Amino acid sequence: MAKRNRVLLAASYSVIEPLGLLHLAGLARDLGWERKIHLVPNHDFESFFEKVKDFKPDVVGFNVYTGNHLQLFQAFEKLKKDHPNIVTVVGGPHPTYFPVESSKHVDYAVMSEGFGSFRQILEGKTSKGILIANKTEPFPHPDRETFYKDYPDHGKSKIKSIISMTGCPYRCTYCYNSSTPEDISVSHEVAQKMAKSLGMGGRLFPHNVRTVEAVLQEGEELRERWPTEVIYFQDDVFGFDEKEDGFLEKLAQRWPSEVNIPFHAQMRWEMTKSDRRLEKIRAAGGFGLTLAIESSNPSIRKEVLSRAMQDELVFEGMEKVIGYGFKVRTEQITGLPYGATSEKTLMNLEADLELLKYNVELKEKTGGPTMGWASTLAPYKGTKLFGYCQKYGYYAGDNDDVPDTFFERSVLKFLKEWIGPKLEQFKNDPEIWLAPEELERYRDQNAELRRKFSFFVEVPKGHILAKNYLANGKTSYSFEQLGKATEIHLKTIEPKLIHKIQEMRDKIPQITSEPHEQKCLFELAPYFGCLPKGELAARRFLKYGQENGELTSIVLSNATRHHLYDEVLYAHEKN
Repeated sequence: MAKRNRVLLAASYSVIEPLGLLHLAGLARDLGWERKIHLVPNHDFESFFEKVKDFKPDVVGFNVYTGNHLQLFQAFEKLKKDHPNIVTVVGGPHPTYFPVESSKHVDYAVMSEGFGSFRQILEGKTSKGILIANKTEPFPHPDRETFYKDYPDHGKSKIKSIISMTGCPYRCTYCYNSSTPEDISVSHEVAQKMAKSLGMGGRLFPHNVRTVEAVLQEGEELRERWPTEVIYFQDDVFGFDEKEDGFLEKLAQRWPSEVNIPFHAQMRWEMTKSDRRLEKIRAAGGFGLTLAIESSNPSIRKEVLSRAMQDELVFEGMEKVIGYGFKVRTEQITGLPYGATSEKTLMNLEADLELLKYNVELKEKTGGPTMGWASTLAPYKGTKLFGYCQKYGYYAGDNDDVPDTFFERSVLKFLKEWIGPKLEQFKNDPEIWLAPEELERYRDQNAELRRKFSFFVEVPKGHILAKNYLANGKTSYSFEQLGKATEIHLKTIEPKLIHKIQEMRDKIPQITSEPHEQKCLFELAPYFGCLPKGELAARRFLKYGQENGELTSIVLSNATRHHLYDEVLYAHEKN
């Protein structure tokens, strides 16, 4: 039997399935290729090189985003040196926005949607260099079998992801969807090819909607072959098509009988105005929504983030979706470039704390969010917000220092006080910016607030606790400080919850016999006492600590976030 061609597809490790690679692997399957999918943990490419050595692929492709590009390019140079006959391909956000740079390190740099370009590569019908999508084509059915065979933990996860469409009609400045061909630097030849591209709508990533039949087929396969209790639709805006006999209506008619797996989805506050949309999502089996607030200040939302929505929309929208029975996660960005808006705003830590207060008051008045989630701004080159940060002096780097997650310390500079739009004229004056010591202090405070944001949202008047805790923490924060601050806060604000602290401490001997772990849990008893199902959160914290080798603030943050996902946000009547 003749040897079949082999393709290895790879990406940085994530607990979420690499959906793009699953669909590309499906395309390779349909063309008769043998396939492997590999996830690279913590930029450690040794396992990747071993996979190449063992599998002996003819083609290697990698999904690249800004933040992992430097390590990837270095790895691919070694790959090409050791295996000169392997065809190398990169795709994803970074090659789309930086095709010329990317093409220096690989045979093919694929811009935008990659199905058509990848097909041409596998069929040997295109020349090496920069490939530009000239039309959209249907999503291939994803190859989950190949992926779950090598990553059984992903297959065993009760939460699986599906995407039903790409492209977004909105233009948030921090998102790559906001960018147009004019925002990237390419040759005249490439620019002309991009201008002739079909179905792009002026965006670098096209609008491509899957058929209801394709989505149902994928849902049925998950139900029948892998343990799945919740589906997460990874669409930027799910349910946008609410018209009669449109995607959402067809899904509502067929998903309950043909798939019958509850799902969580993402949408915009503007979309909550439609009762029809919310009714159809609920009828289809939707029980949870993720809605982004991003900033508590309307001026920042409008001028910095291009999210021109009023507070009334958020509060009324939350009240409505909670009334429909949805569980809700809010998203927000801390560490934004404060101080250049036309209207005066709070600055730095005060602005971040105001964002926390916004969520606390939202919960008091409407019953939601079920969970608050926060990130720290990463100024990704190629986005509109990157240009804003450079224009006003918040960031002068080239993304070599940008982390590859939203959960790291900020790389921006920050102003001492609000200046307004005239900041552009004075941005080179060092006196207007935080001094190095002050800058590091705020970066530390911001990182700690972001790590504990979900916890503070759970605590009555949690913004007051956060302010007191961060003010006393200086540049280091301990479990003892957090526990004491929480206990003092509860005695003042909500004394009826004090008994939960003692209940938590009474359970410690049942949870662990290890002295160091017992000490940590004793200090953090007020913390876990405030969380829903706190004992389970404590056990997860210890489990993560054992896997990490140390009980740290980051471990506590990850354990808390994942606990709230599994035991609160994604929990529903079926499980």
